Amino acid sequence: MSTIVTPSAFDLARTVCPAGTEIQAPSVRASAAIGTPTWPFISSRTTEQALPGTLVVRPGLDQGLGYEDEVDEGEGEQDRDRDGGLWARVATDLSGAGTVENAIPHPYRQRTLMDRLLCQVCAGSPEHDEREGFLFVVPDGPRDRSDAREDWAERALEATPPVCRADAEQSATGCPRLGRATALWVRRPVLYGVAGIGYRLRGGTLHPFKTTVPVSYEDPALAWTVAHQMVRRLKEVTVDWDFTESLRSRHTAAWPASRRASLPSAPAAELPALQGSCPVAAGPAGAYRPALREGVRS
Repeated sequence: MSTIVTPSAFDLARTVCPAGTEIQAPSVRASAAIGTPTWPFISSRTTEQALPGTLVVRPGLDQGLGYEDEVDEGEGEQDRDRDGGLWARVATDLSGAGTVENAIPHPYRQRTLMDRLLCQVCAGSPEHDEREGFLFVVPDGPRDRSDAREDWAERALEATPPVCRADAEQSATGCPRLGRATALWVRRPVLYGVAGIGYRLRGGTLHPFKTTVPVSYEDPALAWTVAHQMVRRLKEVTVDWDFTESLRSRHTAAWPASRRASLPSAPAAELPALQGSCPVAAGPAGAYRPALREGVRS
């Protein structure tokens, strides 16, 4: 087993937050600490909203989008990633205010997890075996072994970061969405590109025309995309059916149909803890994973 050394989730969240985007608020509360099952590192909170930024068309032959006041200075302070993708500007609030929104990954934190291949919940070392690769748990796998094509996950485009075994197990009992959680060992999670909002220039005005569509770093469309998530292509994938069945059994025991049906009326104090136990696998408005599944796995 290999080990990836990282700073604390709180410190890491601050270092990957571009200058000027962090909301100044009281110190983080122990009950709402980032990097825990109640607040997975990747998850946004309701207080972390979009920040203003004026998009402009860059001059020259390459053109493409940029910000009027684009920042490109120092590690963790760029509006662009190292491969040239332009990223949405979103506030970072580490105070623990608001509630967790698991269906909406925080762009800067998701980018860091996928770039460095860190656990999406604790931001520490994901489960990693030198022979098998990295552990990814996706929530929309086949119903059972007999329902799966042998290569159904091979070359899939994925925005869900890897996870450590302990957080995968805890998430299976804490999240109502993981009834079809599927564990994958991925030897080569190859950096592919980004997903976000694509724009086109028409009549001198920028118009958004498609969202959450993965764009390769080699695709000219990258220049006209504002990224929200980083995407990797999964290669040399093995489904771990034993661990998959263990996760699904845990989920079934914790989430009988009666409990799932009562979730909308659960006490308000209980909801953040329930929501905070899910590995994030959806994009803005919950549309990202269906877009990937239909475009890649169908």
